[in-house]
Amino acid sequence: MKEQTKKNLKTAATVTGLALGATYIVMRHIAKKQYPDSVYANQPEEQNPVQGRKVVFVENANDPVNADGKQGHLEAVGNSTHIPTFYEKYIKRGFDVVLSFGGLVVLAPVYAVTALAIKADDPGPVFFKQKRVGTDKSYFELLKFRSMSVNTPKDVPTHMLQNGGITKVGAFIRKASIDELPQLWNIFRGNMSVIGPRPALWNQDYLTAERDKYGANDVKPGLTGLAQISGRDELEIEKKAKYDGVYADALKKSSWSGFIMDFKMFLGSISATLHRKGIVEGGTGTIAKEKAKADTIGTGKKRVLFLANHFITLHSFRKELIQRLVEEGHEVYLSLPEDPDNKFFEDIGCHIIITEIDRRGVNPVKDMKLIAFYKKMIPEINPDIIFSYTIKPNIYGSLVTNGKFRQVCNITGTGATFLEDTPVARICKSLYRMSVKKAYKVFFQNTGDRDFFIDNRMIGFNYEMLPGSGCNLEEHPYTEMPDDGVVRFLFIGRVMKLKGIDEYLKAAEILKTRYPNTEFIIAGWNEEEEYQKIVAESQEKGFVNYIGFRDDINDWIAKCNCTVLPSHGGEGVPNVLLESAAMGRICIGSNIPGTANVIDDGVTGYLFESEDVEGLVAAMERVVTMGPDCRSAMGLAGHEKIKAEFDRQIVIDKYIDEVEKI
Repeated sequence: MKEQTKKNLKTAATVTGLALGATYIVMRHIAKKQYPDSVYANQPEEQNPVQGRKVVFVENANDPVNADGKQGHLEAVGNSTHIPTFYEKYIKRGFDVVLSFGGLVVLAPVYAVTALAIKADDPGPVFFKQKRVGTDKSYFELLKFRSMSVNTPKDVPTHMLQNGGITKVGAFIRKASIDELPQLWNIFRGNMSVIGPRPALWNQDYLTAERDKYGANDVKPGLTGLAQISGRDELEIEKKAKYDGVYADALKKSSWSGFIMDFKMFLGSISATLHRKGIVEGGTGTIAKEKAKADTIGTGKKRVLFLANHFITLHSFRKELIQRLVEEGHEVYLSLPEDPDNKFFEDIGCHIIITEIDRRGVNPVKDMKLIAFYKKMIPEINPDIIFSYTIKPNIYGSLVTNGKFRQVCNITGTGATFLEDTPVARICKSLYRMSVKKAYKVFFQNTGDRDFFIDNRMIGFNYEMLPGSGCNLEEHPYTEMPDDGVVRFLFIGRVMKLKGIDEYLKAAEILKTRYPNTEFIIAGWNEEEEYQKIVAESQEKGFVNYIGFRDDINDWIAKCNCTVLPSHGGEGVPNVLLESAAMGRICIGSNIPGTANVIDDGVTGYLFESEDVEGLVAAMERVVTMGPDCRSAMGLAGHEKIKAEFDRQIVIDKYIDEVEKI
């Protein structure tokens, strides 16, 4: 009997294998035959005139309203230069073929039931065909189960259909993402991939142009992607394009990076589908539009908790946000160490929670006390949202909240933590994976930190970018460049190796010897005994002028021509450069993430390679030898850049938006 069972199973397996093999061969033959027609190969008039070109969206009131609800058109500004990685070209395609074929076979009963339901609910065709944008902006014919009435306009996106046009069956299959299943044939045929940016309508010019800003049109569109699992119809076009750009960057970076991103997207898509996440009838930007309704998002006063490690940083970079929250009637709690200056926040209406926190130490006993304090304090306050800054509030706060509270972490910079592969660095990586990865959202200030967290699996899909802490342009107003015959350089920051003080001191000695009409100023805390001695010796020789930590730093920036930050790394987006550039001063900094975001090399200042004294000297010498008019022009260019890209109001609005989402 057992032998007969084995024989039957073997026969069944053989027959099944042969049937699947034959089915695959037939389907591949059909797919290859259909492919030219699916990309309009024989219909030049249907092809995209800007295929393979980089484009921008030009608004024009004389143009008809497009599928994004905007008047304008695309203009080509260059050619696409993307070269697919080995993974993208071969391995990813292999996965696509296997998964799509398997899906088509396994889901055949679902296809049949869905087809019958569509026919019964709204007589008409089962499938919906539509021209979409593919790789390099080529057009192809996309397939979907029809979820809308047969009378619904064909080339109008969901978010522009005020009455929806969605049938009863259509509403269900959209929420369950069943309407997308016929695209498995698009994938099998080679028009699409399983993972990738969702293909835009052929007439969604604005979305196409937004994606081109981030290189998202260079890669093959997909059945699901980062924007889909981050809030499909809830997202505005600009945010969708940014998410698509993050995915495209990972795919282009390397084969390994592309594989990891696709794997995360695959798992995330399963979770999003099971939880029906991100599908909102009304489409793109529905959540943003509903903010205006008095009975929906953003009404009611909230309880907001800030986790910080020092009064000065909270006052210098967050006070405008805190004042705005208080003015809007929200209940604001600040967890920070004891400081007489905390009275500033008490006076404007904040609740102060004195918190013992060792900002720089790695004492496990003190850190366990901090965790225990957070574990007791946070549930007692029961905040609607938590904003945290710097490493300990971010990690220990997230460990305690563990996804139970809505915590938004801000990676203001990583300092020296990850510059070398030390035991402390490895411990911190593990702690980030255990904590911040579970936070509601994480803000990064530069792409270098973001990519580092992604590559080391310290973050999930819960991140966004901020332009640093932003700059208060009223507190740091533009001032004329001084021209009194002396060229002054200013170093602002803690006097320590990581900040590049050694390079600054050496450069000062070299340049002071060459150019007596120069002055080199140092402003900031000098707490290390070794550097107290070194700086004192340099000052005695007349090379530098150490002025200590200053509350009147604006006055000193105004006296100088150039601010220098030779940092070795871990800076976030340096506020000293933002403030100096805002006041119209040339900035010189090492070519590291964050600093490179602030300085346009040769336009608003100069970049040099970190720890390169000769490079620093060359950059500073250019400032010394250029004429006063050139210094003024470079300073003004820096001011305009800060005003356009780093206004603190941008950051405040981001945080207020998070509060209003509750």
